Amino acid sequence: MRSILNMTAALALTATAAQAQTVNSTTPASNELEEVVVTGSRVIANGNDSPTPVTVVTTEELTAVRPGNLAEALNDMPVFAGSRTQNSNNGTGGAAGSPATSQNAGNVVNLRQMGLLRTLVLYDGHRAPPSTPDGYVDLDTIPQMLLKRVDVVTGGVSAVYGSDGISGVVNLITDTEFQGIKGNLQAGRSVYGDADTVEGGIAFGTDLFGERGHLMGSFESRHAAPLTSKLDRPWGRDFVTVQGSGTAAFPYIMLRGVRQNNQTFGGRINSTQTQLGTAAGQLFDRQFTSGGYLTPFVHGSTQGISNNTREIGGDGAYTSQQIRAGLDMHQGYGRFDYDFTDDLHGYLSVAHTLNHSNSTGGFNGETNLTISRNNAYLLQTYRDQLTTANVTTFSFGKIFTAIPRTNLETYARQTFVNAGLEGAFGDGYKWDIDLTHSKGTFDVRNNTARDEGRYYAAIDSVISNGVPVCRASLTNPLYAGCVPLNIFGVNSESPEAINYFIRRLEWGTDIGMQDVAASITGAPFSTWAGPVNAALSAEWRKVAYEINSQTPPTTARANCTGILSVGATLNCNANTATYSSAVDSVPEVSSTVSEAAVEFGVPLLKDAPAAKSLDLITAYRFAHYDRAGNANTWKVGVTWDPLDILTVRATRSRDFRAPSLDETFRAQTVGFTGFPDWITGNPVTVNNIRTEGGGNPDLKPELGDTLTYGVVVRPTPNFDIAVDAFKMKITDAIFLVQGNNPNIQNICYDSGGSSQYCQLIGRGLGIYNRNNPQAGSAANAINLYRQTFINLAEIETWGADVEASYRTSIASRPLSLRLLATYQPHVIYRLPGAAPIDYANSAFGTNAVQSSPVWRVTGFVNFKPTDSLTLAVQTRWRSSVERTPEDDVEGTPPVKSVAFVNMNLSYQPQWDKGDLSFFLNIQNVFNTDPPAAGNYLNPTPGNFGEYLQGDDVLGRYYTVGIRFRM
Repeated sequence: MRSILNMTAALALTATAAQAQTVNSTTPASNELEEVVVTGSRVIANGNDSPTPVTVVTTEELTAVRPGNLAEALNDMPVFAGSRTQNSNNGTGGAAGSPATSQNAGNVVNLRQMGLLRTLVLYDGHRAPPSTPDGYVDLDTIPQMLLKRVDVVTGGVSAVYGSDGISGVVNLITDTEFQGIKGNLQAGRSVYGDADTVEGGIAFGTDLFGERGHLMGSFESRHAAPLTSKLDRPWGRDFVTVQGSGTAAFPYIMLRGVRQNNQTFGGRINSTQTQLGTAAGQLFDRQFTSGGYLTPFVHGSTQGISNNTREIGGDGAYTSQQIRAGLDMHQGYGRFDYDFTDDLHGYLSVAHTLNHSNSTGGFNGETNLTISRNNAYLLQTYRDQLTTANVTTFSFGKIFTAIPRTNLETYARQTFVNAGLEGAFGDGYKWDIDLTHSKGTFDVRNNTARDEGRYYAAIDSVISNGVPVCRASLTNPLYAGCVPLNIFGVNSESPEAINYFIRRLEWGTDIGMQDVAASITGAPFSTWAGPVNAALSAEWRKVAYEINSQTPPTTARANCTGILSVGATLNCNANTATYSSAVDSVPEVSSTVSEAAVEFGVPLLKDAPAAKSLDLITAYRFAHYDRAGNANTWKVGVTWDPLDILTVRATRSRDFRAPSLDETFRAQTVGFTGFPDWITGNPVTVNNIRTEGGGNPDLKPELGDTLTYGVVVRPTPNFDIAVDAFKMKITDAIFLVQGNNPNIQNICYDSGGSSQYCQLIGRGLGIYNRNNPQAGSAANAINLYRQTFINLAEIETWGADVEASYRTSIASRPLSLRLLATYQPHVIYRLPGAAPIDYANSAFGTNAVQSSPVWRVTGFVNFKPTDSLTLAVQTRWRSSVERTPEDDVEGTPPVKSVAFVNMNLSYQPQWDKGDLSFFLNIQNVFNTDPPAAGNYLNPTPGNFGEYLQGDDVLGRYYTVGIRFRM
């Protein structure tokens, strides 16, 4: 088929493949290089003139050492940090977060750790629609069988592409002229015999109507089994935590083998000896075992621990989080192109994706349940002792291994339709108009939600007519069918009692995007140095969002009548929500934007004494958002070629990001969680604190300022190296302010209660001055955390990227080498009233900021020892990091640096029908464990924090497969 443009109008930047040369096992380095299209501008006529760095990788290169999911292979590139992946160190979301966070099996890229929503994703040069309810683009929803390469622009591009491109662009490009049939089938399993993955796909392409038309399509399917417990890995059984509060009195320190001493797997009496009284004093420091008998609680070591609820070793309990969410994906794709005339081309593509993700959280646990001495399952001996001591209740803590762990499932359906016309007229002018329609539906099931009223009613049992019954069932008709719960002993809870209070909650989110874009490009006049290229473009876009919840409203409260309730914050009380998690409905809301842009490429010098070429690139875009107001963005770039082997380039841009609909209208949610209380300087974790979250309709756009500058050196035809420095600053950054955040708490408490952040924290007596004698009293305990989005942060980062490639041969056999490196010494967050926090060189950060190693390096080696064998090796290395942004962990070294090695061996036998290859792939060849980290923000044993996001968590992983093309 003959396409008049051979590209979409949004992709007018061309470059020789020497710039984009990749480690390609099927193409010898000596082959003639063909012209390719790369991303970044509408007016540049030669890729050598691109002022903004562009990294180009083919799908063959990406999948050569990591077959299967393209997004996971992309995240091996060092420019990405903090991306969301199926193996991310994340939870299952829930009430305190977005309804979308349950779908954590998705793959969302993050350039330079600047935020998931600040990386713009394009599909064939057009804006990809949001594919998660929180506004992200899940790369799994983009068809991969027919992709030919991925372009990564590491600089602000809002003036060219609009909102969201503050940190750069990822453009996934389809092979629109694919001919023939190709397919793949592969299966993988870890060295531990789990985490099975099976995936396959098939694609075809053919010309029609005398080569004026072209039809192609694909189908892909992937199954990735979940890995639900960190205990399934040796490193996950170390229970690494960072204890302390970062003060001089209680410095941070990393410890192994930590346990919660106020929880056991059978249950523990947590009341003090004084609270129990002399007659019942022997019940102090006891734990329940099988049959409800009490035995002494064996304590561990407290050396180095400032929190009196944790010990090293002993009989205390721990939780466990998942390593990998489960995912089942089925995807179909079709595209039809047609040349109506030699100057008019049309296309239509449709993609439909079905995703089912399954996420598992930690164990249910309690640390401060109030239990009556008349509990039906408490042995008579212990009842008598409490009665003699005149003690009516005691405090109880337990990890409930019999109660199902948090389990969230998301059933996602996404349809994406793209149609367009492209044409040419006059002397080299080109135009295009593009229409995009997308619709996504996300049905979320919380399969293990607790009906809080039933839960507390089941726990509060008494003897009636000689049998255990729920106390509330005797007086409250609402609990007439209550099944009492035996909480004393390991796995003592009956399935019937558990089924009584475990409920499935469901809610659905619908998102959609309508987009119309048009552009005209051409050269209206020339200068002494050549033609001046210009582009005019316009775009109209509407994004809609709606949540339909079948859960009770978050304002609904449990009926506590008849249930034991002592005090205002124990067990069932007036603040107890109906369910442990709930999501409110949100009627359809939408955002509409109208944009217009102009771009010029101006040659200033050509074949001058000190300049083989000197070119200026400028762009300006005006955008009007019906909710967020107006935005003006611009870009100025220069490329200078003083020699044939040297290019100097620089770009300065002003960029922006409009608030997403989720940030603006996120459903009001309620959850009950445990976060540290930092008012005393000793972060005692208090469980079951009410946590409220929601969107903020008053948000305004973020503004970004980016400067990149660097050089490209090509000393020989087979060797090139590019070094580019970058500096980026975002103002009015949208920040999820969380009352449970230690920094937010400390700002509030240091202000004595005058800080605006104190509104995010509820305390019993309303005392926020940590020097007040009553501040740390039980009556002043935290009873509420709030979370919402605010334009108040400033984010700044700088560093440099290095890219080098070398092509040679050994004994006449082709060898390719490629190195990608990112040096990012600072990622600074500034909040009003707080000291700046530099998250670079740190393992964990607040507000979902993940690991930010200063150095990230990935190297590729590709060697073809024979005509039928190809060996590809990838090494991914990161530098060591401190455990906290404050760099004040005492008595322990930083999280050590680590390298993970992947290897692929493929065999291509002679096949007269086409190309055929069999491959064996080994991820993490040396079975390197992720270095122990420890999350200072969540020191609960077994919770998040044993490893850094981005480190390999599955261990050595074997994949075998077959690929063919004919």
